[in-house]
Amino acid sequence: MSVPIRVIEIQERSHRFFPRTDLVDATGQSLILSTTRDLGVIDVRDVADGANLMALGLIGYLPLTSTISLNIVPRFPIRNFWTMLEIGDETYRNILPALRRYEASSNPSPLLMLVKSFCHYLRDVLSSGIERTTYSETHTGYYRPRVEFGPTINSFLSRGNPIETYSTVLKLGVDSPVNQIVKAACVKFVSLVPDSVEWEEERRLFQVALGVLQQVSDREPNTYDFDLDLAVSPRLRRHYSGMLRVYHLFLTGGGIAFTLDAEGKELPSFLFSLERIFEQFIRNSLMQGLRVYGIRVLDGNRNQGSLFVDNRNYPTKSDIVICRSRNNAIAVGDVKYKPKLKETDRYQIISHVTSATARIGILFTPANVGESQRIERIGMLSTGAQFYHYRINIQDDLAIAQSQMIRDVLSIVL
Repeated sequence: MSVPIRVIEIQERSHRFFPRTDLVDATGQSLILSTTRDLGVIDVRDVADGANLMALGLIGYLPLTSTISLNIVPRFPIRNFWTMLEIGDETYRNILPALRRYEASSNPSPLLMLVKSFCHYLRDVLSSGIERTTYSETHTGYYRPRVEFGPTINSFLSRGNPIETYSTVLKLGVDSPVNQIVKAACVKFVSLVPDSVEWEEERRLFQVALGVLQQVSDREPNTYDFDLDLAVSPRLRRHYSGMLRVYHLFLTGGGIAFTLDAEGKELPSFLFSLERIFEQFIRNSLMQGLRVYGIRVLDGNRNQGSLFVDNRNYPTKSDIVICRSRNNAIAVGDVKYKPKLKETDRYQIISHVTSATARIGILFTPANVGESQRIERIGMLSTGAQFYHYRINIQDDLAIAQSQMIRDVLSIVL
């Protein structure tokens, strides 16, 4: 008899107490799944009679033990999370195989996330076999089984044609109403797939599906067609239900939120790294905002420098490089998704600025709840390099926060 899974909601970067029996068995062995521990996304610290667990800057649905799963929710509004994903060009590669029910939300979810979700179910359908059903086709011409006598008499016999008939033929095939909608969804979603290596698997999956459904007439659904999965064989019903739910979200512009709801939409679970998403959001915002002033913003992780001038064994990987030209860095930035900076963060930005011979270093973090968005001067080195800490408000209107950040950064780099 299987043990029911307990789903425990926890905010990212917040502590949750677990009794010792939840995480350790009778022999003292840890019950935490090795795959979860290897991700390095949770911090577990022993306390009296148990342990405090903290989720480190991730959101999504994370299996913890064989009987416990974490529902990690963000500290800021879900609408801002969708905006950060879109501005940061998230590729949605961190999809977990687990399925969960998301709460319906009025905030539109990113289209590429829906593409990934649809592909999750489509892949299973192609592996298991497309739904085939028996349906009737009407033919005119020479005799075939099951003659429709009324139409035959009216159209042919009454006009002196004793040869041709109206006939109904039962066929077993894939041109069923539910497959017509699936094909329409494939046509829509394949047009959204980015032309990049990361999305090659999805492009190939849609090509295979459209090849299999070549003889199917695509048809846009009406309100009642989203219940067609009830007519699908039990073996495939779950996969078809998933595809129809995702396509319904796409057509209606509905969104999903990261809270469990028994009446919500069942979709594949995603695990997002807020550290990476926040970094991409900051960099892309500056890239778009400073471009009109002739200032370039580069990804220092791709355009690496060197810590020493005579030794390239120690590369620098700044998150942000602000420059007039590739070899003329004005400022260097590091992005940290954390509530409080550490000394190591300040030493890191100092080393990056020094190696790049830049005159400005900026540490970007989200403003904590109750804090205002602002830029704070940290200090100046003997070389004249100035250092700043920028806190951006991701709790409220992101468009306003972006505009203010661009103005503030511009004021110190010009």
